[in-house]
Order: sequence, then structure tokens, then C-alpha cells
Amino acid sequence: AGCYVEPTVIRVDAGARAAREEVFGPFMTVHTFSTDEEALAIANSVDYGLGGGLWTKDLTRAHKAARELHAGMVWINSYKRVNPGSPFGGMGTSGYGREMGFEAMREYSESKAVWVNIDAALPAFYPRG
Repeated sequence: AGCYVEPTVIRVDAGARAAREEVFGPFMTVHTFSTDEEALAIANSVDYGLGGGLWTKDLTRAHKAARELHAGMVWINSYKRVNPGSPFGGMGTSGYGREMGFEAMREYSESKAVWVNIDAALPAFYPRG
């Protein structure tokens, strides 16, 4: 006995609670769509955006959808394969910032620009010309 949930796949309306909230477990909702624009509208209508998966033979189509998908991570023709050097994190209420990879360093640092005039003949600023 115990609290165990079997892997579950359900078909629900895009507005259903199960489709709009994060569920932590072996759970997936399925939606039908007619156009890529409709699919992206459904996917981008939720507050969460940790990751998304796309399956297609058309990589140009997949890359276009990946650019428009509001998710921190997108897999094409696979899912949840992560390189430790890649940034990990979501968009919206699925996360703030990135862990792992070079992008994670931005979480622990502040950049600063410093300019030094080492040529006394150079004016302190460049007049608009």
C-alpha cells in the first residue's frame, strides 16, 4: 500500500484544472489542435513554463515552435534528456532564473562596466556629431 500513482494520460479540455496546473508525478494531459498557432496558444495560455516537448519530422517547424513556446527548456523529438552544461529553469511561475551551465553564473554575479580615459587629449565624452 502507500501513496503511489500509476503513469496516467488523460484527454481534457485546455481550460481544465488538470491542464492548467503543474502536476508532479507521472501525469500527462493530451489536447488536440488543428494548427501550430492553436497548439502554441494552448501551451502558452498557462502560467507555467518549465519545459515542453515537440515531435515532428519537420525541424524548421519545430525550431519555429520552440522559439514561440513560453518555456525555459524545449525538447525536439525527445524529452527530459538534459546535458549538465545546459541551463535548467522555467518561465512564468515555473521558476526564476537558471540553474546549471554558464547561465547559472549570472545568478551569483553582477556585471559592471568601467571606462578609463588613458589619453588626456581625448575629451571626457564624445560630442554628438
